[in-house]
This record gives sequence, structure tokens and C-alpha cells, in this order.
Amino acid sequence: MSKVSRIQEKIAKAIWIMRQKTKNAVVIVILGACWGDEGKGKVVAFYARQADLAIRATGGANAGHTIYIGDHKIATHIIPSAIVNKGTICLIGRSVEVDIDILLGEIEEVYNLGIEDVYERLKIAGVANVTLPYHKALDKLEDAVKFEPVGTTGKGIGPTVESLVRRTGLKVYDLLLPVKDLAVKIKEDGKFIKPLFDKYGKIVKDRKGERLFTDEQLNEIDGYFVNPESLAEKYHEYGRKLSKMIVDGQRLVDTYYYDNSKTIVVEGAQAIRLSIETGDFPMVTSTDSNTLGTLSGSFLPHNAPSEVIVCAKSHFTRVGQGVFPTEYKSHIDYYGSLTEYSPEEAYIGDTMRDDDGEYGASTGRPRRCGAPDKVLMSNSVRVAGADAICLNCVDQEGEFGKKVGKLQICEKYEYQGKVIEFFPADINLTNEVPTPVYKDFEGGWTITSDMEEYEDLPESARKFIEAFEEGLGAPVKYIGVGPHNDDLIIRLDKF
Repeated sequence: MSKVSRIQEKIAKAIWIMRQKTKNAVVIVILGACWGDEGKGKVVAFYARQADLAIRATGGANAGHTIYIGDHKIATHIIPSAIVNKGTICLIGRSVEVDIDILLGEIEEVYNLGIEDVYERLKIAGVANVTLPYHKALDKLEDAVKFEPVGTTGKGIGPTVESLVRRTGLKVYDLLLPVKDLAVKIKEDGKFIKPLFDKYGKIVKDRKGERLFTDEQLNEIDGYFVNPESLAEKYHEYGRKLSKMIVDGQRLVDTYYYDNSKTIVVEGAQAIRLSIETGDFPMVTSTDSNTLGTLSGSFLPHNAPSEVIVCAKSHFTRVGQGVFPTEYKSHIDYYGSLTEYSPEEAYIGDTMRDDDGEYGASTGRPRRCGAPDKVLMSNSVRVAGADAICLNCVDQEGEFGKKVGKLQICEKYEYQGKVIEFFPADINLTNEVPTPVYKDFEGGWTITSDMEEYEDLPESARKFIEAFEEGLGAPVKYIGVGPHNDDLIIRLDKF
């Protein structure tokens, strides 16, 4: 039996086990455990082979998902990762902030790479939110005027949500309105946004001391509000192009969910510690990327999941500002940029970042790197109500251990003069970052392509995985051992 056939057999077995426990569809929810970039797309692609429906629930162009189409590696930001499976219907859910320019570019890209039925399989919830050009400009403006910038991706997610909460934002359905009606909506939204550019547009500077916007850029932004008809015409045309894909998301999802023979995969964006509800506020995204927010964005009830999987890497990473207790020292500054250094000056964080190619899929920004943190992981497992863990990049961690001589896992913290096993909520009050208490593992390991079962892994790798798993409250059922979708070990004995 080929490797692909063996994988298919495991997928079928896992889904069969879950199907015995539900009267509705099997629903598999896949989330990031900490700050994103944790390989969620691999597990989505794994289950999507036999999924009937895949849903991208939250986030927008700020969330990059790396997928492989044949030998081509691409990063999608709006289209669900499951588009690689030609038998799966893919839905962009209601809590997604849809950047239409980026969406159309992704549709064209995957079509040209051989997914020719993308126009038939991709569906867009009519009630999903639309990110407009001025939202992206406002994103940069708002971050620049703050005393402590969040370091947003500048993709316009926060301002899109602001328009939503203000009840002046556009929904995808609005793109099907006559141009004059669409222009009225844009003008209404602009009443609250234009004054901010009028007041701050010419005086706000970036961190280099240069003006954030040129006069030409400000004139273009002003034109969106003074002459909204032009923008309305452009987005009405977008609506025409996408009209056959726009659907009633609730009705579509209900068709699948209330059928026990169906399988639904839900693809979360960002991660639990980036959720505006459960994350490291204020260094968070603008939507609830936890389990409940993801289910809401998917048109699914709270009790829908057959399995909630939280994904983590065997080394933790974070892009941008925010607390990171196990971060290794590197040449990344506060603003997330690399400072110049010679090879002999590289810190361990620089070595890990460059050896493992840790640069953001959405922005290309260098990722801060550090040891895996069981305290954070335990918190995420509980908050998400996780049933399973996927631990990715185990192959990379092994090679890194061989190179530097040892690996570490954070087991506890020292905080405020005490040893604790929980993540403290008052860090912003105490202004103290917890100090990790590590367990060390000597050396590393090498994982080869013929290692397809957990028992095939080197003993040192299994000890590391089991030490990470111990006490978390959910088993490591899935282990990523390479960059491709097939490089995943599933432990059926853990079901």
C-alpha cells in the first residue's frame, strides 16, 4: 500500500470513530494554540481529503496559510486551505474580513496552478465583511498615533471591524446593490473616518520620523469619501464577478451539518492568544479567534465540534509585539524589524529563525523564536476546550537540537517571587514577564521520510513529544514531521 493510501485509510478511520459519537455531521475545528503560524493548514489539508465542506471562519488578509499545490508552495489569505482538495466545497464565513482585491488574486493563482474548479467550489457568505482601501490606510494611521503601537499587519482588519461595530460597514451582499446605493453606504462610513485623516493625516509620522502619508496618498484617501461613486463602481464590478459564489452561508452550512454522513472542517485564523476576547490584550487581533468565535463565524452551534484540534510548533514563534516568556534573544527590534549583525554575532533566536525559515506568510516579517511553553499551551487547551493537539515542526526541532546541543521545554514560571503553573492575567499591571523554568533535553534527532508511524520516530523525539504532552489535558494526536501536507503522523491509539 502506498503512503497516500495509508494516509487515506487513517483519515477514514479517524472520521469513522468520530461519526459514531454524533447524530449530525462530523465537525473538526482546527485552531492555532498561541500566536499563529502554527501549521493549521497541514491538518486542514489532511482532513479535507474526505471533507464535504471546509469553512474559513474568521480573520482576513492578515492571516497567511501556507499550502502546496503540486510542487508549488503558496500562501493564501482569504481562500480556505482546503481548496487543494478538489472534492471539497469551501466557504468563506461570516466573520471573515474579505479584501476583494486579494481574494480575486488568490482565485486566479490557484486556478492557474491547476485548481480549475475553484469558481464552482468556492463560496462566499453574503454577510461576510468587506475590507475597503481606506480601512487599510486607517489601520496604519491608528497604529502610528498610539503611544505603544500594536504592530498590526496594516491589512485593515481592525478598521473593518470598527465599521461593523459602528453598523456602517459593508457586507459582501452590498456589492450586488446598484452603484448609487453602494456609494451611499461608503459615504455613510466615511463620515466617521474622514475626520481622522483630516486631523492627523499630514502630521503623523512613522518610526523613522517621516510622514506616514504623502499628499498624493491623502488626496486618494479623501477621494474615497468626497467621490464615493468611483469606489462604488469598482466594488460593484467586483460583486458582479463574484456573484455566482455569493451564498446564504447559514443555509449552506445547515445542509451539511444536519446530515450525519457529512464531514465539515473548520479552519481558524490567527490563534487563541491573538483573540480579542482571550488573547494577550492589547497585542491581539480584532476578532475572536477562539473556539466560540470560530464556530460563530462558521454558522455552527457551540456544541457542533466532534473534535477541536489546537496546533502548536515544537518551537514557539510570534510576529510583532507582545509578551513571549520563552523568547530566545535575537536581533529583532521592538517594531519587529531585523537589525544588522554579522554571522558571528548571531544569537540563538537568529539561528533558529533562519534555519527554520521563520518569516511571516502574510508580511514576510521575521518571527521571534523561542522554546515551547507548556504553561501557555495548557492555558490554550483549556480555553479552547481542545480534544487534541497537533505538534508541528518536530523534524526541524530535532535538527536544531543536534546543531546547538540541547532543547528546552518550559514547564513552569517564576513570577512575583513564586513558582506558578498558570499564565498570570495581571502582566500589564505588574509589568513583569514570567521567567520560564525549563526542562532540558540533550541533543536532537533526525526524522526520515520512511518514518510514518509514531513508533518509527527516534526515541529522543518521542521522549520530547511525551514530555510536551504530559499534563496538558489533551493528547498529541497529530505530529508534523515535514513541510508537505502528507508529512503528518496520526496516532489512532489516542482516539
